[in-house]
Amino acid sequence: MSSPLPIKIHQTLQIGTSRAAPGFDEDLPLALRDSVRGRPGANAAPQEENLWLSLAAHALWQRAGYQPDSAGPAAPVTPSGDSDALRPCPAQAEKALSLLLLDEYPQVRPEWLRLANAHRCRLPPRLLPGVLDLGTSQRPLRTLIEGVLGARGHWLAQQNPDWNWVGADSSDVQALWEDGNIEQRAQALRDMRGNDMRVGDMRVGDMRVGDPGAALLALQATWSSETPEHRATLLGCLSVGLSLADEAFLESALDDKRKEVRTVAQRLLAGLPGAQLARRMRERAMPLLRVERNGDTAHLLAEVPQERDKSMQRDGVGAGLYPAMGEKSGWLVDILAAVPPTHWSSTFDASPRTCLALAMASEFKHTLLLGWSSALQRSLQAGYDAGLHAWFTAFLDLYLKSTGIHTHMPRDFFSLFGTLPPDAADDLLRTLVEATPAAWMRAHSSLIDLLDDAAKNAKRNWPLALSKAVVGRIQAGCAANTLQSWSLSYTMATLALVLDPLGIEDYENGWPKDIPEFAQWEETVDKFLRTLRFRHDMYLPFQEHSA
Repeated sequence: MSSPLPIKIHQTLQIGTSRAAPGFDEDLPLALRDSVRGRPGANAAPQEENLWLSLAAHALWQRAGYQPDSAGPAAPVTPSGDSDALRPCPAQAEKALSLLLLDEYPQVRPEWLRLANAHRCRLPPRLLPGVLDLGTSQRPLRTLIEGVLGARGHWLAQQNPDWNWVGADSSDVQALWEDGNIEQRAQALRDMRGNDMRVGDMRVGDMRVGDPGAALLALQATWSSETPEHRATLLGCLSVGLSLADEAFLESALDDKRKEVRTVAQRLLAGLPGAQLARRMRERAMPLLRVERNGDTAHLLAEVPQERDKSMQRDGVGAGLYPAMGEKSGWLVDILAAVPPTHWSSTFDASPRTCLALAMASEFKHTLLLGWSSALQRSLQAGYDAGLHAWFTAFLDLYLKSTGIHTHMPRDFFSLFGTLPPDAADDLLRTLVEATPAAWMRAHSSLIDLLDDAAKNAKRNWPLALSKAVVGRIQAGCAANTLQSWSLSYTMATLALVLDPLGIEDYENGWPKDIPEFAQWEETVDKFLRTLRFRHDMYLPFQEHSA
C-alpha cells in the first residue's frame, strides 16, 4: 500500500513552484534528499526539475520498502527461513507460481496452493508480496495462502494494512461484526457459523467461533435494529451450519414485513430436514398426487391446488416465477419443491426411475419434473444418502435419453455434482461415459454439457481412467467430424482444469491433425493441451521434492 506524499511536496504540487516556499523536499528522508539535491557546490537544479526528481525518488523509495516514521516503531527483523517449519518451495514450482501471478492460467492458482499445502512447502520470498495481494483481492484463496506463508510471510503481512487478513483472530471477527459494512458483517457471521477462520476454540465476545448457536444469538441480538435489506442478507448466512436449532427463528422470519426476508426464510426452511414447513408442504401435496394401477399398468394422476390461503403464502407457495406455466401449476411446483423426492418413491412403492417415467406420461409432466428436481436439489444440498443418489441417477438417465428434458429442470441442477461425495460423483460420471460409443457425436451434446457442469463443481481431479475415456471419445469425435467445435471449446477449457494431468502423454497423442477438418479444432485443442501440460509440469517438482 502506498503511503501519502510528504506534506510540503503535496502542497507544492497544488500551488506550483513559483508560489511555494523553498525546501519543499525537506520532508524526504535525509539520504534520499541528498541524492535529489546533488553534491555540495554543484549547480542547483531548477525548482520544477527538483520537484519532479523528488516525486520520482519518493515513488522509488516506497517501492523499495520505505516506511514513514509516523507508522510507529520498526517491526522486528524477519525470522530466518532456517527456523521455518515449512520446507522451501522447489525451484520449478516457484517458476510455475511466478507465471500464475502474471495471469498465465489464473484458474490454476488454487491448485498450486493446494499442492504446496499438501507438501508443506512455503512460498518463495520474492513472490510473497504478489501472493499476499492475491489473497487481499480473492478471499476464497486466503486459507490456502495462510497455510504456505511460513514465518517470513507472516512477518511480512504485518507490515502492510492491506494484508491484515493474515492470522485474523476472533477479535477481528468481532470488530467486523460490530463495525463493518454489510458485506463484512455477513462474512463475519458466516465465519462464526462455520469456523472458516481455522482459529479453533476462540471466542467473539461471548461467542465461540465456529459455534452456529452462538452466532444465531448474535444475529437475534441485533435483528430489530437491522434494515430490511440487511436482514435478508444476514439471514441467508444461516445456511452455514443450518440445523433444527435455527427453525424457530426462521419460522418467525416468515412473518417479516419484507418479502426479501420472507423469501430467504422460506428457502432455508424448505431445505432443512425435519422442519415443520416440510411437514406442512407434505400434507398439502399428498391429496394432489396419486398412482392408479390397473393390472400391470399404472398412471400418475396430478391435480393443482384450487386456492392459496394465507398459510400457504406464508410458506412460500406462489413465490416462484415459472415462465410458460399457469399460476396454479406454479403453486404445485412450490409445494413439491419442499418435499424430499424420497417421500414419493416410498409412498408410490416405486423406484425413482419408475416415478419419473410415470411423470413423463402425465399431462403435468413439466410441473412434476420441475418440482421433483428442485426438491432433489434442496435435499442433496442438505445431505447425501443412497435414496437421494438413486433419484439423482434417475434424473441423469432421463436427461440424457429425453430431448428437451433440461427445460423441465432448474438451470443449475447439475451443480449437484459438487454436493456428492467425490467417489460417488466419479463413479457416476464413469458409468455415464463408458455407456457411450467410442466416438462422441452431436447426439451426445447433453452429456458434454453435463460433464461441463460436473467439472465446474468437482472437488478434486477426475480419476485417470475417466480422464482418458473422456479425451479418447473427444478425439474420436474430432476424427469423425461428428462434434460441434464451437460448443465443445468451452467444455474443453473446463475439462483442462480437472482431468488427471498424469495422462498428459495420452492427451497429447491421438488427435487427427492430418485431416482438413481439424483446422476448426486446432486452437481449442492447443489451449487445452497447454493447460494440461502446465499442470503436469507443476505437479512434478512437488512430487520429486517429497520423494
